Amino acid sequence: MKRKVLFLVLILALVTLAFHLTYNSTGDNCSVAERCDLLLKDIENTLRRFDKVRGSDAAMRQLLDALKADIEYMKLCRKPELFERFAPAGVQVPLVYITNQGFNVHAISAMNLATEALLYRNDWDEFRRIMDWMLRYMERKGNASFFNFYFAWEKASIPWNSSFSQGIAAGYYALAYKRFNEPKYYEAASSLVNSFLIPQEEGGFVLETAHGPFYLEYSNAPDDLVLNGFMLSLKGLAMYHSLIGDEVSGKVLTEGVETLRRMLPYYERGNWSLYSPKHGKATETYHRLHIRLLYFLGRWLGDDELLRYAERWDSYLTLLSKSELPRAEQEYEFWRELLDSLSSSDATLPQARGIGCNVVILSHIEGRPDPAQVQDVTP
Repeated sequence: MKRKVLFLVLILALVTLAFHLTYNSTGDNCSVAERCDLLLKDIENTLRRFDKVRGSDAAMRQLLDALKADIEYMKLCRKPELFERFAPAGVQVPLVYITNQGFNVHAISAMNLATEALLYRNDWDEFRRIMDWMLRYMERKGNASFFNFYFAWEKASIPWNSSFSQGIAAGYYALAYKRFNEPKYYEAASSLVNSFLIPQEEGGFVLETAHGPFYLEYSNAPDDLVLNGFMLSLKGLAMYHSLIGDEVSGKVLTEGVETLRRMLPYYERGNWSLYSPKHGKATETYHRLHIRLLYFLGRWLGDDELLRYAERWDSYLTLLSKSELPRAEQEYEFWRELLDSLSSSDATLPQARGIGCNVVILSHIEGRPDPAQVQDVTP
């Protein structure tokens, strides 16, 4: 991205900011300057981050929407919380606040919102608005597409991408294609599936291990093999393959599931599951998510080994509290019925039947173990 362009953006941001701060003056005991400049350092950080990368049109759209969100939020004269969602005027999908880095486009959060639209609200229109808006952020790399993240997480290097959002988005664009029959959704879905062919060292998220390809939740952290992100990517691929199905999806899904089977023993320690070998023991929230994902993949793919893992890990849980398997079955039945209805040209949404929230964790790292308190276990 050229410095001249960033300079103009900075001037625009400062002029707009000055206008909003003046407009927002309240005349109370706390001055406007004290109350409303809480994101100025975040904006400076955002401009520096984007200045360090070669910007595409999609990256520029991320930058402009991030600045809009920061500037408009400052009118509230308060500091946002970590992972707080906020959508400025004209932006259809909320951005997510990252401490000291301002509001950012967050594809994982967007896919969570799309999940909520279908699973909790039975709202195809909301789902479609989310998926349409996210198209503007997709970046091409050959015949593959990526949702890149332009804030630092896990490691300082940016941009990075995630198998989590890549896989779930592939499945959801396949849903959109079957529901609305628009080629743009098919093109998006298939190009996201193609991203599962690109190695981590070439800008992708596929890490070759001794056990097969592992799909990284954080492409910039190949030393952190996060289980839930890997399985969520397989869930999205399984949905895509059931709805569209092609040689690439068959290959990457089969290889990924084989890797999962081989590596699952490394994620079982002391009658509990690991978040990752690096971060150690999963929280109960993530342990429950592991059970639901193992159950989904086991039922969807007809894989008895994955179902046995789901049942055994659930048995560890029931020593403490209620079983997760009933909810896992509800979620599986919802998605199975939905995809079957699309395949039969009947796009009526099945009822969620009281399924609780957080089918996909609302923030990609919320509740993760503290690495300072766990022992490293390398598979």
